[in-house]
Amino acid sequence: MRDFSDQTNIFDPSKFTWPVHIVGAGGIGNIVVQLLAKMGVQEIHLWDDDVLETRNGPVEIAYSEAYVGQLKIDAARATVDFLVGEGAVKLITHNERVTKDTALEGVVISGVDSMASRAEIWECVKDNFLGIPLYVDARSSGEEIMVFGFSPADFAAAEEYTEDWMYSDSEASKLECGARNIGYIAAMIGGEIARIVTRFHRDLPIEFRTARDLSNN
Repeated sequence: MRDFSDQTNIFDPSKFTWPVHIVGAGGIGNIVVQLLAKMGVQEIHLWDDDVLETRNGPVEIAYSEAYVGQLKIDAARATVDFLVGEGAVKLITHNERVTKDTALEGVVISGVDSMASRAEIWECVKDNFLGIPLYVDARSSGEEIMVFGFSPADFAAAEEYTEDWMYSDSEASKLECGARNIGYIAAMIGGEIARIVTRFHRDLPIEFRTARDLSNN
């Protein structure tokens, strides 16, 4: 039996009953699924239809490069089983992308890399705001990170998110080739998402937007 006694004042998995849906198993999602599994979240859904490529290896740091060529969701399952034991977490993988018509419930975490995909997820979330108590949207651009966390039922937050932070991919910042991401950025974002989930669990305030620029500029 897993012993969570060192963390129960921060996160008590026996009292966390929501399923968690992680959309995207890439640089952000691969970290988050491992963290939440280690924390003791009992039901995790992971959505992605991509295959692990050689270029992903340095960035998606929770995956062994031995999984190159396999589905990212399969690499995630193998890693979770190794970390916490096979069957210790109900990890349900979905070899598909989330669209506006996908049925989601519980905590929803977006770790996708395009605004078009993010827009589809948000349409799905806002249409089921009563069944989704927490929505987290994580973004990175080079050494800049931005993580949104709020209840979709908080209409003021939802309106600000929609009007100020949803835009087209053409309006998003363009990065130089080779500056898309690096492993420590995804790790920092993963930690921030895990912190938001623990604060939600303890009914503590969540900052609507966490943003940091880690560059030397």
